[in-house]
Amino acid sequence: MYFEQPYAVSQPLPPPLRTVRPRSIRQNVTFRYLLFCGFILFGLIIIAALITLLVIYFMRYRNVISSVLPYPDFVCSQRPCGCPNYNREKSSIAKIVGGKDVLPFTYPWLVALTDRYETNSFCAGSIISSNTILTAAYCLYGRSPYQVQILAKVHDLRQFNGERYDIDQWFIHPEYQYNISMRINDIALIKIKQSFSYDLQSCCLPTTQSSIYPRERTRAVVSGWGKLGSKPNSRSSPVLQDVVIPIVDERDKKCRESIIDVNRQLCAGYSTLSIDTCSGDSGSPLLVVEYNDQNQGHFVAAGIVSYGNRQCDASISSGIYTRVGFYLPWIHSTLSYL
Repeated sequence: MYFEQPYAVSQPLPPPLRTVRPRSIRQNVTFRYLLFCGFILFGLIIIAALITLLVIYFMRYRNVISSVLPYPDFVCSQRPCGCPNYNREKSSIAKIVGGKDVLPFTYPWLVALTDRYETNSFCAGSIISSNTILTAAYCLYGRSPYQVQILAKVHDLRQFNGERYDIDQWFIHPEYQYNISMRINDIALIKIKQSFSYDLQSCCLPTTQSSIYPRERTRAVVSGWGKLGSKPNSRSSPVLQDVVIPIVDERDKKCRESIIDVNRQLCAGYSTLSIDTCSGDSGSPLLVVEYNDQNQGHFVAAGIVSYGNRQCDASISSGIYTRVGFYLPWIHSTLSYL
């Protein structure tokens, strides 16, 4: 039997293999050198960027105070005003929000504002004459003099056995304005019906009207019976609290966010600490020390607690205080009328 052989099918030949020439030793050395230089350059760029950020941070936050300032150290100049009732002992932070308990009757000029026959303080004020109190307009707006009484010689509101004074009349600054979050010209004077007792000392008023007084970073003391926290269920302190805070430059971002008029207001508080006045502290004086040539001093009411953020936290935005020096002409003219 005969079988016919099939025709052979020709297959295409594979493409010729490309010859890969090995890289020369010189090329390898050059490549590695360039790679090494690239890593070095990248590292230098990263280091330069970090140094730049550190410099920017330092320049921007070089004035930030990150720890609680010490209490002002001074010998009282024995003026008829502005001398606290004790030789201050050094103490540390313990509420205001972030303050501590005050020794009893430290500030003889500090008074509490309460509803008639009550002892729960809703605001505070400072005695500036034998029958006159300096406070915030916010504390009086919408109330009548008959509704409010003044408590003096008070330390613990739960155990009040001090003096209670009726109000004759008060004077709210005629240009006082407010909205839900800000106030301007937040200042008022209260005249009581009789004079304060002889052992209740006045707080001094500033001697200057300058918008740069007090200067930034000046140590200031603020006190009050306000809330100890910003939460709705936070309680007010029955015991008087105080804390030392710095005056803030009005050009600071956290100050600019809240202040309305740098001539009429000033900022205070720590940029990095959750310390601030809170609801119930309004009207309290912001005290700074004025020194004489012998390094003796006395407290002056450089500001009045006005408003702040809802969190009662100056590290979010500065606390705002009425600048008392700006209102000296109005204060003196009103006092002369009284």
